[in-house]
Amino acid sequence: MTEGKPTVHFVRYQSSEESEKLLDGAFMGENIVIIGDNLTSVQEVFFNNVKALLNINFITKNTLFVTIPQTLPTVRSDQMFLVTENKDTVAYDFEVRIPAPIISRIKCEQVPEGEDVVLYGDYFLASDPSLIDIYVGEYQIPTTDIVSIDKNELIFRSPPKEVKGPVEVKTLYGSSGRTKDIFHDDRGWITGFEEGFVGGWGRPDESRIQNDPDLAIDGNYVRIEGTTIGVGGPWEGGSIIINIWGEDNGVPTGNLFPSDPKTSTLKFEVNVLEPWSAGPMIFSFFEQGRSEDYLWADGGPDGGGMPRGAWVPWLDSGSYTTDGWVTVSIPLSEFKYNGYGVEVPLSSHFGALGIAIHNRGNDDWIGTAECTPVILLDNIRVIP
Repeated sequence: MTEGKPTVHFVRYQSSEESEKLLDGAFMGENIVIIGDNLTSVQEVFFNNVKALLNINFITKNTLFVTIPQTLPTVRSDQMFLVTENKDTVAYDFEVRIPAPIISRIKCEQVPEGEDVVLYGDYFLASDPSLIDIYVGEYQIPTTDIVSIDKNELIFRSPPKEVKGPVEVKTLYGSSGRTKDIFHDDRGWITGFEEGFVGGWGRPDESRIQNDPDLAIDGNYVRIEGTTIGVGGPWEGGSIIINIWGEDNGVPTGNLFPSDPKTSTLKFEVNVLEPWSAGPMIFSFFEQGRSEDYLWADGGPDGGGMPRGAWVPWLDSGSYTTDGWVTVSIPLSEFKYNGYGVEVPLSSHFGALGIAIHNRGNDDWIGTAECTPVILLDNIRVIP
């Protein structure tokens, strides 16, 4: 150790390949060299308010090798501090770079008040809840309602249902920006299967519209269960067809939703309780006043038939369940396949919607010989 104060001339990376690059900042965990004078007077180095680990074998009069700590600071000053034995402190402008948070998706957009909302993403970095801000629209989530913070997952308690808007997360290191998805979005609402819902041709059967409080996300939901098998195979047991006809559900003419179908997205919530491993969930829009035959107008391997969208979440993993309710999004521009998975022209009518779990000829969607999934479905909407 020497007496006096240190002087910092510049900072660079330790690697010889990057030694010519002078730094005004670096990321946590990176190895740097402080170049200066009388650096043997340094006893402690802090980045913001986090102390770094020093090794006297890597300190000379003119160089000090150090690794930027990976502990999150609680105070952001964008400086490093060199402290001598006498506690004299020299500050040097140096930013510990930490990316702003990124929101990849909201697990479920229709979470009831007081229950857990889960955000998936990256760089949800804060040493305690007071150092992270979460907004739904203009409403700020109280610090006491932040349940847990992990680098890739952030959980908070849902505000009341009337609080709606895009979600934004702010840390000491920046803002995620506002999500395109709207939490508690009620635009383009088609049905939540509440009182007054009428299933076309009596589908779904009224016994399938349930509201078990231990399972429900928001009042009524439809319970889909039975056995599904191979291509064109029947669904055995229970009603699995859901017909929503505008004329029976408050939309006497026109489309079920107000936005332009070409730039809109179908959304709904599901809770898959038992493994699903065969057959797609298919969706078909068509004009009012037509029976459900459009669901089964499959066409052939060369084209033809009615266009439909498909959700096949088990395709990559071989089997699919959810941990509670999740939000599913399918752009209407993807409602372009016939039963065999061949692209056909998009529908020009959106006054009725049919839903079923049934493979209509696509060999890629056969899955297992059979499966007996239990799927809860709620909150069907089409958002711009």
